[in-house]
Amino acid sequence: MRRTRINRASARRSGAAFAVAALLALLVAMFPTAAFADAAPDQQMNPAPAAPVIPAASGESHAASDDVSSIPTPDNGDYVGSNTEDEANPGSYSASQPGYKPVSLQGFRAGNIISDAKMYTSGTLSAKQLQFFFDEKVPTCDSGYTCLKDFSMKTQSKSPNEFCSNSYEGSSNDTAAQIISKVSQACGVSEKVLVVMLQKEQGLVTHTWPSQFRYDIAMGYACPDDAACDERYFGFQNQMYMAAYQLQRYTQDSYFSWYSVGETSQVRWHPNASCGSSAVYIENQATAALYYYTPYQPNQAALDAGYGVGDECSAYGNRNFYNYYTDWFEGTRGGEPATPDAPKVPGEIGAKWRALGGESSSLGAPTAEQKCGLADDGCSQEFEGGIITWSKATGAHPLQNRTLAKWNDLGGVTGKLSYPTTDLRCGLAGGGCYQQFAGGKTYWNGHTSDVKAIWGASMKKYNAMGNENGRLGYPTGDRICGLVRGGCYQTFEGGNLYWQHDQPAYGVWGSAEAGYEKIGKERSRLGYPQSDPICSDDVCTQYFLGGGLTWESGSGEPGEPWYAYRPL
Repeated sequence: MRRTRINRASARRSGAAFAVAALLALLVAMFPTAAFADAAPDQQMNPAPAAPVIPAASGESHAASDDVSSIPTPDNGDYVGSNTEDEANPGSYSASQPGYKPVSLQGFRAGNIISDAKMYTSGTLSAKQLQFFFDEKVPTCDSGYTCLKDFSMKTQSKSPNEFCSNSYEGSSNDTAAQIISKVSQACGVSEKVLVVMLQKEQGLVTHTWPSQFRYDIAMGYACPDDAACDERYFGFQNQMYMAAYQLQRYTQDSYFSWYSVGETSQVRWHPNASCGSSAVYIENQATAALYYYTPYQPNQAALDAGYGVGDECSAYGNRNFYNYYTDWFEGTRGGEPATPDAPKVPGEIGAKWRALGGESSSLGAPTAEQKCGLADDGCSQEFEGGIITWSKATGAHPLQNRTLAKWNDLGGVTGKLSYPTTDLRCGLAGGGCYQQFAGGKTYWNGHTSDVKAIWGASMKKYNAMGNENGRLGYPTGDRICGLVRGGCYQTFEGGNLYWQHDQPAYGVWGSAEAGYEKIGKERSRLGYPQSDPICSDDVCTQYFLGGGLTWESGSGEPGEPWYAYRPL
C-alpha cells in the first residue's frame, strides 16, 4: 500500500488542493481501467467476491532462491495482497504516548513473528471489547472527520467458502468493531491480529482525522506500491474480509510455497532489490502469512528505531505488526497447547532466559534439555530461536540467528571463539552489531546478511586501530590462512590485514594495497608487511620483509616497490 507522507497542517492548509484531489478521485472512479470497467463497485459497500482474482501460478517454487530479484513480490503479479513499505509510524501512534522513546525490539524474531495460535484463533476480543478499545485510543475525533470508533456502514452477507468456513451476516448498520468481530468469526483470524494489521496499514485505530480513502483501502489489500489500488476491493468491509480470507488462503493454497514452513527462505529487507535479503528460517504458518502479505523483514536499523525511521533499506510493516501487537495486547508467541514434557530451564541459563522474557522473548520456548559437562565445565540449552551457553568464567549469554550459525561453523564452545562473554550489542556505526567471545568477536555491518568473525593477531590489530570506527571499518571476510610461508589475511571495508605465523598483523590499504596487488602481494619479493603505511609530508612508505612500497600522499597511484636483498 502506498502512502504520501504529509503533515497535518499541510493536509488542511488548502481547500482548493482538497477540491482538486477530490475531482481527480471522481474522474478515476468514472473512468476505471479497461480491465476493470465492468466491475466498478460501490466503493463504500462493495461485497467481496468469493475469491480474489489471482494470475495463473507458474508452479515454480521460489523458497530456496538466493537471487533477490527472483523473490516473488506482489508487484511481479504473482498474487493479490499488500506490498506495502509502511510508514515508520502510521497514525502518529508514538506521538500519543507520554514519554515515548524508540527502543530496540529485543523480542522480534524474523522466523517467528507471531504464533499460529495467536493468529488463527477467533474470539480474542468481543465486539463490545473492540468498541471500548477504539473509544480508548481516540477519545475525541477532529471536527468534520469520522474516526474508527464512530465508523459504521451497510454490510453485505457472505456465504462460507473454501478459506472462510463460516458466514458473515450482513446488516444495515455495522460498526467497525462489529465488522471486525464478524470477519474474525467468519474466517477464523484473531480480532487482535486484524486490529493490528489495520493500524500498521493505515493507522486507523489511532487516527483523529482519517479520510474516506483510508477506509476504502483499510488493509492495503490489492494495493501494490507501484500501481493503483484495485477498486473491486474498495470498502472497509471488503478490506477486512479479504485480508482475513487471504491470511487463511496462504496456509491452504499450495501456490504459496516460497516461504515454506520448516525451511529457510530469502526475505527482502526493502522493495528496492539493491538492499538485498537475508535467509530466514520460517517457523510457522502465521509468520509465512505475514511475509506473503507484506514481503519484507525489518533490518537492524528499523528494529533499533522502535517506531522511528531506520535507514534507506528499512521497511516497517512487519516490525510495526510486532510493535503494535506487543504494545497493545501481549507477546506474539505462545498460545499453543502446553506440552506436558516441556524441557525445564534451570540454573544460570534459566535466570538469563527469564530475564530476556522467557517464551515471549526472541529465544522462544526450550526445545531440548540443558546439556552440561561441556568444555570448561560449561552448559548450553537450545531454544526455538537460538541457544544460551554458560561457563563460570563467562556467564550466561544467548546466541541467535547469523551469529549462532557463524559460531557453529567455527566449532562452537571448543572452536576458535569459545563461549560468548556478552549478549549481542547493536547500534554501532552504520547500524552494525557485534558479540564478544572468550576467543574473539563477531561483527555484522547492518547492510549485509553475513556475520564475520575475528580473533588472534587480526583481532589484536583491529582493536588497536579502533575496531569498526577505525581505518579498516567492518570485516568483509573471514580470515584465510594457508598462504605462502604460513601467512594469513583478512579483508575489511577499508583495507586488509596480513600476518605470518605468530607475528603481529599489519594493515595494507589505499595506494599500498594497489601496489601490493600489482606485484603479487605476499607471493612477491616483498613478502609480508612489517608496518602499516607511514606518511611524512607528501611521501608515504610501507615496509615489508623484502623491501617496501613508496608513493605520493593523496595521489591515488599504486605504491612503487623497492627491494632489500635479504632472505624472506
